[in-house]
Amino acid sequence: MTRRFFLYLLAGLLGACASKKAVEPDSGPDTPDVPDTPADDTINGTRILDGNNLFGIIKDTTGAPVKAVPVTDGFRFTATDANGVYQMKANAESKFVWYSLPSGYAIGQDSGSHLPSFYQKIDPKETNRKDFTLTRLSGDSDAFSFAVLGDIHIRDAATANKFKTSAMQEIGRYFRENAPAGPVFGVALGDIINNAKDLETYTQAKGALGSAEYGAGKYLPMYTVIGNHDHDGRTGNSRMAGSDGFDRGTELYYSAAFGPTCYSFNVGNVHFVSLDNFIARKGPSSSGTALPSEGQNGLTDEVYDWLVHDLGHVTYKSSKMVVILQHCHVRGFDGIPHREDMLEQLSAFGSAYIFSGHAHICESYKYKVNAKNGRPVIERIHGVPMGNFWYSRYSPDGAPAGFYVYNVKGSDFSSWEYRPLHDGGEKMRVYDSNDVYDKDSDWSHQYAWSKESLFAGGNFLLAHIYNGDEDWEVTLEHDGKSEKMTFANKRIYDYCANCHLTKVSGIRTSWTYHWDRSENWWYIKLDKPASELTSWRVVAKARFPGSTETRTYTCDRITRDLTE
Repeated sequence: MTRRFFLYLLAGLLGACASKKAVEPDSGPDTPDVPDTPADDTINGTRILDGNNLFGIIKDTTGAPVKAVPVTDGFRFTATDANGVYQMKANAESKFVWYSLPSGYAIGQDSGSHLPSFYQKIDPKETNRKDFTLTRLSGDSDAFSFAVLGDIHIRDAATANKFKTSAMQEIGRYFRENAPAGPVFGVALGDIINNAKDLETYTQAKGALGSAEYGAGKYLPMYTVIGNHDHDGRTGNSRMAGSDGFDRGTELYYSAAFGPTCYSFNVGNVHFVSLDNFIARKGPSSSGTALPSEGQNGLTDEVYDWLVHDLGHVTYKSSKMVVILQHCHVRGFDGIPHREDMLEQLSAFGSAYIFSGHAHICESYKYKVNAKNGRPVIERIHGVPMGNFWYSRYSPDGAPAGFYVYNVKGSDFSSWEYRPLHDGGEKMRVYDSNDVYDKDSDWSHQYAWSKESLFAGGNFLLAHIYNGDEDWEVTLEHDGKSEKMTFANKRIYDYCANCHLTKVSGIRTSWTYHWDRSENWWYIKLDKPASELTSWRVVAKARFPGSTETRTYTCDRITRDLTE
């Protein structure tokens, strides 16, 4: 990954694959290479020191140098001087050089893929001059919006097209219609590929990820994160199994398509950091799948060291927000490498969030570590645009496929929301605890709310609010009164969705894999069956840490079946 790049012997390994050509990473941005400059020459008034074989200038579109921009080869860091010049000796395993986008500048985009363009390919054995040009933003970037996608799991051209015509088309439409004043971009939180096998599937995914058009000729720049399924165990060197070197080798195709696996960028008062937090240990895998059993969540020493140096270049941390972008969620994985170290690093910022995917559910969790504003570091685990692995438009936890939109003002979030791709964009479903689904089936015992002790022996109205949070205020309005509903504070199956996924969509194999619990439930005990209520509605008032903004969602019908 950045830090992690493929050992030279990897080329020999790939050459042994008769049907595959060795894959070289993209050159990154469209900025053309400048002719190599001898190491004893001067660039823009700065002398390149002997031994430094990686250098260049970062300037804006007027030709003015941009100083204090962090630059890295994945192992080492430097920063541009007053002349906009950076220089270093490239690490022997480096494949790219890239910068951390400073605030006040637009996200560069590749003219072909429309994806963010912030890196260039290098050869650490040669002299490399790599220049970058930044475009200043014309307005204030302190207020901006961005989209977030959980796992995508593209496995072929058909699923790539489904992703393009559903999630990406809808994201483009959303930003087109809402026209935010500040910068806009997107983030895909890993497992972009179902199982990394070749560059072709990544090429299909790359085309889909860059397809969200939100204005005439304007495409949303979509940042990517590497997931466990984006690691290909077959490209790791088997002699190095269990080492960081093996892990680096499994990132071949991802890096060929998307470049560095650890990078950062700044927008307004927010510092974003993308990390590879899956450590592939076993292989080569015959399937190419990097399952949790073939590695572990966490940061290698190399990645953590890179993170510390990256954060070390951020000034005035206590007045800024930091957002870690990673695939594997940290919640539930105590003792993983550098977990506590990372939380300590985040606590130096004004506010701190961890954005994760991996679980295919919507969830939010507060750590017992506070940021400088006194609020906890919060991890948000994100639902998915693929539904149930593209077999159903409902996710394992019952939420409809969708994406997230986050709105930032200053150094904190002003609001966020989950945007379902189906069902009219509804934000919740309401159930009657007396309902039993698919009574005539041999599976009927799995589809009754009485399976949950919490709802046994009474009449309950249940609300599954997909992106709900324990801080939200949820009430039942009926018979001229308003009653507060109780946050369940436990993970519960959506039995209606379970029934649908199994009987309607035909997802029968390994049901524990295709079903999962959600903790976003509220309930209220009634003195009569919910079906007998008249003129009622559930009202959910969304609240956001550090913001006075609220959003209200309502539902006034009981769901008894789902349809594709």
